Amino acid sequence: MNKYPELLAPAGSPEAVRAAVCNGADAVYLGFGTFNARRGAKNFTAEQMQEALAYCRRHGVKTNLTVNTLVSDRELPVLLEDVRLMLEAGADALIVQDLGAARAIRERFPDAVLHASTQMTVHSLEGARFAAEQGFSRVVLSRELPREDIAAITEHAGIETEVFVHGALCMCYSGQCGLSAVIGRRSGNRGLCAQPCRLPYDGKRNYPMSLKDNCLLAQLRELCDIGVASLKIEGRMKRPEYVAIVTGIYSAVLREGRAPTRQELDELRRVFSRDGFTQGYYEGKCGPSMFGMRTETPPAELKPLYDRAARTYLESKETQTIPVSFTITAKAEQPLTLTAQAGTDRVTVQAEAPETALRRAATEDDLVRALRKTGGTVFSADAIAVELEDGLRIPARTLNALRRDALEQLTRKRERIPALREQIPPARPEPPKRRPFEGYTVQARAMEQIAPGMERLPLRTIYLPVEEITGHPARAQEIRQAGIELVPVLPRILWDGEQDRVWKELRSCRQLGCTAALVGNVGQIRPVERMGLAVYGDFGLNAFHSGTLEVLCDCGVTRQTLSFELRFAQIRDMGKPMETELIVAGRLPLMLTENCMMVGKNGGCRRDGHGKCTRGPHYLTDRMGKKFPVFREEHCRNTLYNSQPLALEPKEYQGLGVSYARLLLTDETPQVALQRVQELCSGRMPDYRDATRGLYRRGVE
Repeated sequence: MNKYPELLAPAGSPEAVRAAVCNGADAVYLGFGTFNARRGAKNFTAEQMQEALAYCRRHGVKTNLTVNTLVSDRELPVLLEDVRLMLEAGADALIVQDLGAARAIRERFPDAVLHASTQMTVHSLEGARFAAEQGFSRVVLSRELPREDIAAITEHAGIETEVFVHGALCMCYSGQCGLSAVIGRRSGNRGLCAQPCRLPYDGKRNYPMSLKDNCLLAQLRELCDIGVASLKIEGRMKRPEYVAIVTGIYSAVLREGRAPTRQELDELRRVFSRDGFTQGYYEGKCGPSMFGMRTETPPAELKPLYDRAARTYLESKETQTIPVSFTITAKAEQPLTLTAQAGTDRVTVQAEAPETALRRAATEDDLVRALRKTGGTVFSADAIAVELEDGLRIPARTLNALRRDALEQLTRKRERIPALREQIPPARPEPPKRRPFEGYTVQARAMEQIAPGMERLPLRTIYLPVEEITGHPARAQEIRQAGIELVPVLPRILWDGEQDRVWKELRSCRQLGCTAALVGNVGQIRPVERMGLAVYGDFGLNAFHSGTLEVLCDCGVTRQTLSFELRFAQIRDMGKPMETELIVAGRLPLMLTENCMMVGKNGGCRRDGHGKCTRGPHYLTDRMGKKFPVFREEHCRNTLYNSQPLALEPKEYQGLGVSYARLLLTDETPQVALQRVQELCSGRMPDYRDATRGLYRRGVE
């Protein structure tokens, strides 16, 4: 058993697989088919995927196949066919984002090993435990977590943890970004992010969303001590030379248990850098120092690095990476016997009994020398035990043939793939596709936006941040007494150390008469349920197809907001086992960030006249002159909203079978908010200037 965690390298192409394996990766992750979060990478044909997996099995390297995008109802059968091909080819694990897809895979292929993708936004102990409950054996934690949270989750979750140690950092929490989808139909949740966060805003030279690359090379020993199962290098879009260099450096530092050298850090910088690297998230130190743009290394300086890296995986047919132990027994009148063992794999081969020597008898050195000749295979001779009687003649050709036979059988055994067990999923009652339209809901950022008189409108539910309800108990009672359901909204990101205050406020909301809470992360479902409140799921749970709704329903969610990346036809055709809700008006939340975008000219947070961090809105202006509001959340997190408000005609959504239609209030004054709600409740489309219908008609790629 390794004394160190698995080193997991990216492989966006067959060449990158060899580059990773030849430079010390314990495992690789690669994409096949449509349903992987790097559809822009070269990726693999079915034949290439099969060859890559066989190559990795020979070398004792694990393979994780990415199935980490949201899947529609019509796509699910295609996904399961892709999964069958992957498992038949010997994939060791599947990385999955979609809860419905995970259940479908687990039911069809019960022996499949599933890893919860970072796209699931798991960042808490409860989130990791929920993933374990859903059948995942490993969870890829959010990149934003500091060491203390990583350690606590790893120790107590009862599930393996995987941590990103090197490569690009998204500005938004993975799985919570809708910016690329809404402005260009290229969905990050569907594997085609256009990286709008790398573009300038508020001027040509201002990049408020471009983070430096992560580099935890100097923290590897600490991560080993924490007990993390897998250390992940990002980069499936990178060329194989990059994979070779980064994997080789991380492998050497990890296995040698030492600090990195200055030369190694310099090589990492030269091969790819954005004004250097950052350890900000891991160390819990967000701020301006984490931001940077791509630093180009001159080609003349980069070429020697790439040439040297390419030689590591191109010059030899096979790299000897697997230690093999031999035991050879040579006795008179008994078959010459050779046993070869690599890891848990063991084979025994035999040849005819050796003859008595007429001249020179074989020596132990002769046998050892012959068995060490493992060139051209994946094996390197490790321990050789010899039991040899004196006076025997053993020709070199006999020893060579015996060695080749043993290693060929050992190779075949290592490449052998267990029989795939497939079963028919259990039949379930088909949920209704259409439910009666029940009415309208409103979500506001502040209680003051719920203007006097709004409670007299025919609203079914008002959603407010949990602290806004507890901070205005009298107004909360007025709303409830008017017959409107008042539901506290939990922060989508809620680290373990931040939960006590939120749960205390949620209990206060329950005492004020609230009977449900709106959750935006899987880690909040069980705590809300244990508190005796109904669980309403927000858009952050990424409900994109019927199977996901069924999983959430079985987990206790009684009302679920549908993904705003769905098309009208997809919404209409979804099975709806519980009440569903659709956002139909207002500015859509497109990013949720750990780093603050509301920075002033001196690099610090914007402050009001009393020295307090402003809650917004602040506006980011893109190259087209579009202004995106940014609001401060708790702990200086930010939410970025769309520049254009969404507005749908009632006839567009009332026949889709959804139960409720929601209006989002963001930067509206109380007076404007009241006007918008009046328009909504009267059956009209809210009268915004420059409104959009979002993705409901266009869909995403």
